[in-house]
Amino acid sequence: MPPVKPESRPRRSRARVECTDDTTAITVSVGHPRVRPHVVRVSNTAGLTREDLITSFIVVWQPVPTPPPLWIRFLKEAPFGTQAVRAENLHWDGKFLSIEVLEEPAIEAYAAEMSQWVDYANSELSQCERSPAALAFKEAQSRALEIENRLRR
Repeated sequence: MPPVKPESRPRRSRARVECTDDTTAITVSVGHPRVRPHVVRVSNTAGLTREDLITSFIVVWQPVPTPPPLWIRFLKEAPFGTQAVRAENLHWDGKFLSIEVLEEPAIEAYAAEMSQWVDYANSELSQCERSPAALAFKEAQSRALEIENRLRR
């Protein structure tokens, strides 16, 4: 008996149900990350050596303007990345997005994905069905169609 494949259905963002009449569609940008070293003592031995320390890196991005909570939800739900590099692993403190990593290639991997995650969050927020921007766009589309039809006569 052949294996049964699960039904394929379009992935819809869980955050999309939180769109309200008050949802404002803004475009957020995120520049280059700042990278800070973080050194922590592994053991409490008397003679501190290099082997008693572990170094990690804290990678920080500052979104401009400060995004609304729904935008952060969209960003963290971005349906792409790798097993090790996922938007859901990012931390948000109300001002900065950050991640702590142990290796330099992980810094580059997160930096490479960030612009796509930001584009995804901006796109999802602008497509909130009840957002003022989406409603204005739908109205503008119908007006544009009316103008085109009028010009064809």
